[in-house]
Amino acid sequence: MTERIEHIVKHIHFDSEEEVAKALDHAGQLQDLTYEEKNDLAAAFSIIFYHHDHAGITAMGKLAIRAEHLIAGFGCDVVPFLLGELINADSESAAYLGKAIALNPCPNVDALLQAWEENWDDDFAGINIIQTLSYFKDPDVVKAIPQILVACKSANFQVRAMGLYTIGKLALRLDPGVFSEELLLSMFDTVFTMLADSKPLVRKNAARSLGKMQKRGLLTDKQRLQVLAAFKAILGTDGQHNWDRAFIVRHEAEHFLPLFSSRPAMGDRYRQSFKILAKKELCEKTFHFVIEAPMIARKLKAGQFIIVRPHDHSERIPLSLCGWDVDRGTIEIIVNTVGKTSAEINALQVGDRFIDIVGPLGQRSHVQAYPDTCVVIGGGYGTGAIIPTAKDLKALGNKVIGIVGARSKDLLLMTQELAAVCDEVMITTNDGSAGIEGFVTDALQQVVLREDVSYVLAVGPVPMMQAVSKLTEPLAITTYVSLNAIMVDGTGMCGACRVSVGGKTRFACFHGPDFNGHEVDFEQLMKRQKMFVKEEREALYSVEA
Repeated sequence: MTERIEHIVKHIHFDSEEEVAKALDHAGQLQDLTYEEKNDLAAAFSIIFYHHDHAGITAMGKLAIRAEHLIAGFGCDVVPFLLGELINADSESAAYLGKAIALNPCPNVDALLQAWEENWDDDFAGINIIQTLSYFKDPDVVKAIPQILVACKSANFQVRAMGLYTIGKLALRLDPGVFSEELLLSMFDTVFTMLADSKPLVRKNAARSLGKMQKRGLLTDKQRLQVLAAFKAILGTDGQHNWDRAFIVRHEAEHFLPLFSSRPAMGDRYRQSFKILAKKELCEKTFHFVIEAPMIARKLKAGQFIIVRPHDHSERIPLSLCGWDVDRGTIEIIVNTVGKTSAEINALQVGDRFIDIVGPLGQRSHVQAYPDTCVVIGGGYGTGAIIPTAKDLKALGNKVIGIVGARSKDLLLMTQELAAVCDEVMITTNDGSAGIEGFVTDALQQVVLREDVSYVLAVGPVPMMQAVSKLTEPLAITTYVSLNAIMVDGTGMCGACRVSVGGKTRFACFHGPDFNGHEVDFEQLMKRQKMFVKEEREALYSVEA
């Protein structure tokens, strides 16, 4: 064990949450770890998985989650160690080990299957491995499903139950396109048969998995009717059978019954609710929304945008994304009241729904590993739009500095969220009420004077993006700006969002929204942005009146 690793390990005291947190902080700062160092740290921190009360979310439990992410970041080098631990771990500790394996960027589905084959006679090892497979989002895990289906027929009811549980989890996690028709048929036949199992836990997980398969649109109409009839029998509502004596089975059938009770219309499997799940006022006339849109969330990339309509009679307006959650199936937007449609959006409340949202649209941000510092700049509500790109840049190993500008302190947005994905955040306000008194270009000037910069992204008012581009052009710093041109269809067909870049006509919705800031004709862009100012003011007045 090297000296720097030994220094960390000997200070880990599992009766002291503070000491464990310090050790995790220290380990997370280490660079250029060797194979042996990674495994020594993995062995040391994995002990947390066994040394805390698994009931509820405790402080040590949160540290265990940090440890699983740290260990996962060590890559392929620690996979053999994790597999060795997983085989012999208790079920609660195996959950942390399994997530560390599933989060690991190393392609390790084959390694898991090999370990399963080598321990096929050990039911408890099999349960731990099957549970680990349920955490995977990598489409490659689909190759494990035939073996999981075999486990669903095991003589051990706990193995059967875990196999069915995992089938349901993967049905929700994976894109429907990864399942072949033959595999879907095998999944249905196996899971449906288990509704008649003698063990309530097995029947419960079978009912749950069938519900999740229907939720993801993986069942045919014939299969849907079969499950509907079975669920009615479980609940005793078909007039022919007594209900299932196990409450946990009846509960699952009752919960998912609405998904099977009526014939879905064509295209229902592709329909999203666009329901507002959360709304928060960030500052005057500016709100943050969390919206249910699972299909959009699964496809989004940093820099892309959406086009929304709050109701049947509204116009369609483009909006940037400040975040999304694939697992929850949600997207996040920030809306500032500047016109009629944005005012109508900000009048919506939690539980209301957008009539439609189209996306993701446009191209992803230009992100890669750069040799020098990357700077992301947000002006006003443009701050939210730079967060996904900053996160991607940081994930690629770049040093990322965020710059946020606003007229005054009370108009600053999402600074904490940006700080979570940057190495440093600099704040500027016009009136000096917070951070640097001045503009974002003043902060950028400070950065370029003290260190080399390879990349700049600016999102916000057009004059701000133009000023940033003018500053970076003589320094030959790669600079992108996100153009908020007037749009109609969002696919490049109408031509309303045309902009001039490098002397050529480009469509902001299709070729952008990010363009080389040194080539954008900002004067033409600003003229086009003012085309409907009078009409917009009249429309907004009618809403406020």
